[in-house]
Amino acid sequence: MSATSIPLPFTHSDGLSRVSRQIAVAVRSKSDLAVLLVHVHDVERLCASLGHMRVGQVLAEFHNELRAISRDNDAIERISECKFAVLLNGLRNRGHVSLAAQKINRVARKMEIGDTDQSALNTTVGVVLCPEQGDDPHELLRSAEIATLDGRRKNDSVCFYEESSADQLFTDWGLEARLANALVAGNLDLHYQPKISLRTNEIVGAEALMRWSEPEIGSISPDVFIDVAEKTGQIFDLTHFAIQRACRQLSEWQGLLPNLGIAVNITPSIIQNLEIVDVLQNAVSIWGTKPEFLTMEVTENALMADPRTSHDILTRIREFGAQVSIDDFGTGYSSLAYLKDIPADELKIDRSFVMGMMTDSGDHKIVVHSIQIAKSFGLTVVAEGIDSLETLNELRRLGCDFAQGFFVCKPIPAGVFESFCRDFEGIADA
Repeated sequence: MSATSIPLPFTHSDGLSRVSRQIAVAVRSKSDLAVLLVHVHDVERLCASLGHMRVGQVLAEFHNELRAISRDNDAIERISECKFAVLLNGLRNRGHVSLAAQKINRVARKMEIGDTDQSALNTTVGVVLCPEQGDDPHELLRSAEIATLDGRRKNDSVCFYEESSADQLFTDWGLEARLANALVAGNLDLHYQPKISLRTNEIVGAEALMRWSEPEIGSISPDVFIDVAEKTGQIFDLTHFAIQRACRQLSEWQGLLPNLGIAVNITPSIIQNLEIVDVLQNAVSIWGTKPEFLTMEVTENALMADPRTSHDILTRIREFGAQVSIDDFGTGYSSLAYLKDIPADELKIDRSFVMGMMTDSGDHKIVVHSIQIAKSFGLTVVAEGIDSLETLNELRRLGCDFAQGFFVCKPIPAGVFESFCRDFEGIADA
């Protein structure tokens, strides 16, 4: 069962990493796998009625009930406050998967909530099949997310992902208009994932990650609404919002966290648009922040779509004083000849390699070579997707500079991030 967020007490922040790793293992072993995303609805309203503590207890009990009905080779993970991922291995056909999903919904309907007009948990189960409908953990979870939304649209408690339904979903639910309204109504927010120095054990930065809680639909995955924004031409407005909000946050943190930087993700279409430099300059001017504390993260594949334009825009960003980071390194096809000339300061090793590096020799070699390549070109190195102390210590040994991942901390709201920074005492070697 997959993920998003509401303000509930929640400690299972490593669930998503485990799910991604388990999917990758199934793919490598060529096993049939059904990925089920269970979305519990109306949690915010329940919190208003019963309080966060009681609702947290109910969701924890639901998690235990799901484990109780699972088989030994299934995986049950809570991956956000209101979503769970269920991985079913070796089911023979869709009929068996559908029966399993219906069983999950029956368990939800039997949960005793308490004194409220809602007598049971309301759930929708989105289903995607591997390898029939894909084999990339990130994309499978995204497809399952779309399936849950599609199920709610059609009032089906169990919904299998269909590629043709995605566009229809955006049309029927008016996600384009809802997203435009979210920008005006203030339903978009940034969460921040800490970035720590592996040398000094200090928090040195944060990656800003956008979140959308739609009043009628609930929390919508960034994978879904960023795709909507790209298809409908709203991505520039979202990027403008993200940069403005990040600069405002830097301004507010100048006293508490004076040396902390914030990274903002830039999509492929944005890195081909010269206006992004004007947006950056305008935001820095408005909020009085220093450009050197801002980092623009752009994926390796985005750079290769139009290398000449990308090179020009990244050069201008760096000339202005902001930093440039190459995200998802290792998943694209950039040549070393291009990499040596790219105007960048940092390289981020893709999480899929970091998560598998302790169990897969190929992933470990990619991480080692990525660090060596970055160092040879004078770039600092960030490893993302760290989900264990063992992985973090190995990255320290290999000379990686910085770390991000659920083992350190999941993305959290600004106020929670401030508390995390105040209380952080570093992560010691085992």
